[in-house]
Amino acid sequence: MISLNKIFYGLFILMLIVGVYTYLLMWFKSSDELITLLLAALCVLDILGNRNHRQYKGLFAVVGIMTFYMLYSLFFVHYNTSKAIMYDFFIQLKPFIAFYAAYSMRVRFNDSQKLFLKRLCIALSIIMLTIILSGYGTVFFFHVAYFGIISILLFLIYYYCSYQNLTRRDKIIMILMLVVGFFSTRSKFYGFFVVAVYIFFWYKPGILVRMKLKQWLTIVFVFCAMLYVAWGKIDYYFLSSGFLLDADEMDYSFARAALYAQAPLVLMDHFIFGSGLASYATFSSGQVGYSLLYSLYDIDKIWGLEEGDCPFVSDTFFPELVQFGIVGIILFVYFWVWVYRKIKPKTVNSDAIQLHKIGLLIIVFIAIESVAGSVFLQGPGIMVMILLGFVVREIAEINKKELQTIRYKNE
Repeated sequence: MISLNKIFYGLFILMLIVGVYTYLLMWFKSSDELITLLLAALCVLDILGNRNHRQYKGLFAVVGIMTFYMLYSLFFVHYNTSKAIMYDFFIQLKPFIAFYAAYSMRVRFNDSQKLFLKRLCIALSIIMLTIILSGYGTVFFFHVAYFGIISILLFLIYYYCSYQNLTRRDKIIMILMLVVGFFSTRSKFYGFFVVAVYIFFWYKPGILVRMKLKQWLTIVFVFCAMLYVAWGKIDYYFLSSGFLLDADEMDYSFARAALYAQAPLVLMDHFIFGSGLASYATFSSGQVGYSLLYSLYDIDKIWGLEEGDCPFVSDTFFPELVQFGIVGIILFVYFWVWVYRKIKPKTVNSDAIQLHKIGLLIIVFIAIESVAGSVFLQGPGIMVMILLGFVVREIAEINKKELQTIRYKNE
């Protein structure tokens, strides 16, 4: 039996420091891709060395699906270069490699490793706050949005490392770490904060089934508060400058909104399997090679989407799903439905409830960030997908033990 715990733990810390925290300072911009490749290599080592191939059925399925889309993109639609298609193939696989590496490899961080991670998260949060207050936040982290993203990531890691013995001190530290994200001044962070506070302090599994009027009013209040803080972005992307405008009416500042507005048309024209990899709203579709689709749908002249100058081509995630058509969208939704079912605790267990909350917060984070960002495919997305893999696996183990205990007592 080959033990991969220490190697996995080292890669996790390396991704946090190099792939997220200092990523924008480094000249090497492919650290998250390299670390993900190393995670994939660990999976291969686990399969061959520990003969643990049965645990990787999900990963095999995802790789098989993505291989189909790669071949479909290369030989049937081919809106971009082979290099761009192959690059996008790996980019799209990254979060799923991270998830299944954590879920299938059965690595587990011990108490001392979790304690170090907690202390590291506190230190990184304090350092980030100091840098922000000194006026060098955007120099170090490039954009204010990363203040919120990193704060949420540190909050989630600390939460995962504390869930088995969550003290009042831990709760205070976690909220203070999350509060640093307010310096981002991003509505998507405000929206996450509102939901996170509710889930963290008041939400319990199954609460919707047995809620009273007071609790329903609380839910409505939380929803309205999230809607209020995020309304500016909702109006920008979906109302004032999105679906209500034709392509030729869009101002040069509407790059992201243009991707949303044209996405339904692209989907209708490529309904079954989509427009293919590296064709729409991805880094590969603009920065590696320039997709022919942009000129076909008259968005190649919008600032931020022009050939040779398209910094906003991958600043959103959801529109890129049209690359996979209705079949790919259904499979994507199926994955998240499967995850949600897996993180539902089947028994009343405090550890399972805390893990359930962590899983919900990760899903909320990915959903919110995917509206106006591609974090899901970047370092922070890789990190939270690793955490989600841990959560799904550990809840399954708890459910199994609890059910076995109940059966034993009944016998």
